[in-house]
Amino acid sequence: MELRVALVAGAVGALAGCAGAAAGSPPSQADTEAEPDPEAAKAAFLASNENFARLPPSQADTEAEPDLEAAKAAFLASNENFARLRALEVVDVRSLAQDMPGHTPSCYSSCKHERIAMIRLGKLVDVAEAAVKSPVPNACDDATIDKNVAALNALHIVQVGGLIKEEPKNNASCYNRPCEADLQAAKAVTCERAGKLASIVNATKDL
Repeated sequence: MELRVALVAGAVGALAGCAGAAAGSPPSQADTEAEPDPEAAKAAFLASNENFARLPPSQADTEAEPDLEAAKAAFLASNENFARLRALEVVDVRSLAQDMPGHTPSCYSSCKHERIAMIRLGKLVDVAEAAVKSPVPNACDDATIDKNVAALNALHIVQVGGLIKEEPKNNASCYNRPCEADLQAAKAVTCERAGKLASIVNATKDL
């Protein structure tokens, strides 16, 4: 009780200090508005949770909670799965997607949507490892690359920064700059990666 009284007294003192400081300052637009009716404000506050509950659920919120054992196995395998995906050297793989429908970043542990994404990550890696063996031809123009990167991000499994582009190596024969052959070789590697990206996207459309 003494602690509660002290806290209330401190809060009142803080409010008084704010009021004193505000008195000598030009009022903002909000400060010129009348104080709302206490009963109306109280009713609105009490109804806020109910109003939030009435909002339409997101796509992810309609999904069932994943199997506990499957979620646990996916969590334990997540680092390995990220390593496997990065080892393909196709795209800049960053982290688990944070823009999943219904994602709640304030979960104390892993959210349901993260558990679902971790399970899907394992499936994505398996599909991607098979898909890169057959790169799609003629998929290395910038517009196609951007479209495929966006499609991979739209899966809401992992955050992808972009295609990994091969940098041409400097050559002593060309004054420590890339020779034309080096430029063409780097371009060919990048184009092959773009083909692998397109193949991954095609294989994961129904994931």
